[in-house]
Amino acid sequence: MAYDFKGKHVWITGASSGIGMGLANELAEKGANVFVSARNVEKLNESFADKQSISILSGDLTSVDVNKEIVEQIRTLAGGLDCVIFNAGTAEYVDVYNFSAAPFERMIEANYFSMVRGIEAAMPLLKESDAAYLVGMSSSVGWQGLPSGQAYSASKAAIRNLFQGLKIELAPKNIAVSWICPGFVKTPLTDKNTFDMPFRVSIDEATNTIVKHLEKQTTEIHFPKRFTYFLKLVSYLPAGLAAKILSKTVPESNR
Repeated sequence: MAYDFKGKHVWITGASSGIGMGLANELAEKGANVFVSARNVEKLNESFADKQSISILSGDLTSVDVNKEIVEQIRTLAGGLDCVIFNAGTAEYVDVYNFSAAPFERMIEANYFSMVRGIEAAMPLLKESDAAYLVGMSSSVGWQGLPSGQAYSASKAAIRNLFQGLKIELAPKNIAVSWICPGFVKTPLTDKNTFDMPFRVSIDEATNTIVKHLEKQTTEIHFPKRFTYFLKLVSYLPAGLAAKILSKTVPESNR
């Protein structure tokens, strides 16, 4: 079913940079009334202060109260909420030879629980909308855990699993659900990576692809296909064979 963003009230989290910023600008150009959130209020102001159709509502989205306060501000300013794109998150890698629970706790808190708390806050307004649309940012590594990325992959797999269940149960309530599973995108987050990132795409390419599929309400949005189809295929293989193939991605120093 086609989704027209013109006139819709859209909340985008993690919008201070990268994909979130790109989506905010493109959806505003398409006529949406956009609300952007992130912890970095200075960056939000720098990016959106002169955009009349974009409102800044900053805060720490790991907080239950902050999510509820932001949604209440949206109710006051717009009278309702039609679409939420939960994009906020971060990445952290694991040294399995010096194993610690801490990065797993941080990834689940920042990537997964911030989204769950946002859904809790937004759901009352989405239920009131005639064009409700719930979107979550997962990752292509949500299909298949990779070396060093166990904490990040686990959080993204949890998001994908959550949204799969939400789609089934919210469909009778006319709340559309999609999740996004990108490969590598050139963002400030991936710029910190020290490993090869095959088929990495620009923010503009990622944003254009995502918006095109959001307008179609594609259930699972994934790109670039030459990378994501490979990971999908590996995830379908017998576990032992998949592990053997992916063992080649382990650095020589760790073998």
